[in-house]
Amino acid sequence: MKFNLGRLVTTGILLGLMAAGQAVAQAYPHKPIRLVVAFGTGSVNDLTARDLARYMSEYLGQSVVVENRAGGGGSVGTDVVAKAAPDGYTIGMGTSSQLVMNVGLFKTLPFDVDRDLRSIGLIARTPAVLVASTAMPKTLKEVVAYARANPGKVTYGSAGTGSVNHIFGAGFARAADISLLHVPYKGSGAALIDLSGGHVNLLLDSLISTAPVVQQGRAHFLAISSAKRSKVVPDVPTFSELGLPAVEAVTWNNLFAPAKTPDDIIARLNAALNKALTEQVVKDRLAQGSSENLAPSTPAQADAFGQAERAKWVPFIRAMKIDVN
Repeated sequence: MKFNLGRLVTTGILLGLMAAGQAVAQAYPHKPIRLVVAFGTGSVNDLTARDLARYMSEYLGQSVVVENRAGGGGSVGTDVVAKAAPDGYTIGMGTSSQLVMNVGLFKTLPFDVDRDLRSIGLIARTPAVLVASTAMPKTLKEVVAYARANPGKVTYGSAGTGSVNHIFGAGFARAADISLLHVPYKGSGAALIDLSGGHVNLLLDSLISTAPVVQQGRAHFLAISSAKRSKVVPDVPTFSELGLPAVEAVTWNNLFAPAKTPDDIIARLNAALNKALTEQVVKDRLAQGSSENLAPSTPAQADAFGQAERAKWVPFIRAMKIDVN
């Protein structure tokens, strides 16, 4: 019997390479994973990401390290993930600001959300609350009636032109068929200070941001944009209860990865995320802001959720013709 030594050697090398490749794939993750947060340290998004990273690390058997890459309203950090190697070692924490609002606000972005990114899974969605200065009427019905009687004179603050609460305020005005005057600030903190001082009339923001001002008696709640009342503030009615079901102003979060990340790696990360979201520390942090925990979710459900949010908000934002470029 004759043997082709060269062929045997070549075959052996190929089989060895295939086995090595399979071993590497099965070994994921074999090094630390970078979780990019597109906002600064200490923000609610940052704190939530760090909780998730802690418990995902336990599930995955590798460190998940949070890296803050702020700038461009979240676009800088998003672009870092979009251009990263699709190997599961760079993922991002997404927000509605990055994945919805920016798409409508900016004429060009260095990435395409639908083409360059894919979802790992959903984290939570958070309603907005409408708060009013103490000089304003106590109920939403009375505020709307006052605004209709004084078109363009009722002011609402925001964290800046093109911010989530700027857009949410415009959405509320459209739903209520009233004319409001937008007053942009450099951050929600500054807007809250002026609200509490009576220098601006209204603000749509998160419960965790506005509750201290209300508790101090310097403002009062009018409505919350969740589907049902919050357990944190059960006395605050929903917009829907008050006849404005079109006000569905919620922010939300997900985890995402570069678009070409393999399905098996996405599935592994999805399982780790869903597991982390069952941890009491994570559940408690989300509950503090009246956020609805969206676990468990699949990558397909998360993709569909983001696409539906863009379909709803992007045309409205573009019609506002906000100049942020």
